[in-house]
This record gives sequence, structure tokens and C-alpha cells, in this order.
Amino acid sequence: MEIDFASVSDNYMALPEEEKNIVREGMAGPMGNIIGKVFGPEFMEGIGTFAAPTPAAPTPKKRTMAPTMPQQQPPAKPQGLAARPQR
Repeated sequence: MEIDFASVSDNYMALPEEEKNIVREGMAGPMGNIIGKVFGPEFMEGIGTFAAPTPAAPTPKKRTMAPTMPQQQPPAKPQGLAARPQR
């Protein structure tokens, strides 16, 4: 018996999400292990598309630099008598 995995995949994709989840749960549990033993590794590779979709990696937050603190001016030094304007 030949299995047309392309049409199997099309049929699976046409299922409502609830039914896809039922298939996924079954294939991820003991039933999937038994089916793999009965039908062999080629069959399991062919229906690998039944696996639950891997969740997309969360997009990392864009790191920003912390707001800078206003730069403090050094305290003014007394300038002394030489810095006074001459009359």
C-alpha cells in the first residue's frame, strides 16, 4: 500500500484547529509511539508535519540606554584678584 503524503498533508491542513490538536496530542503520546512501531520510521517522518508548531521565539525587547543624568558642573573656584577686570 502506498501512502500519498502530499494529500495526507493537505487533508490535515484542512482540519479545524481543534481536530489538529487532537491529532497532535495523540501522536505526541503513547499512541504515536505504537503507530511508529507498526508503520515504521518512514511513515513517522512523512507525518512529521502533524507535530505541534513550534512557538515563535519571542522578539527580544530592544535594549535602550538608561537616560543619562545631567552632568554636574564642577563647583566654581574663586578666581582671586588677578581675574578681576582692570580699571
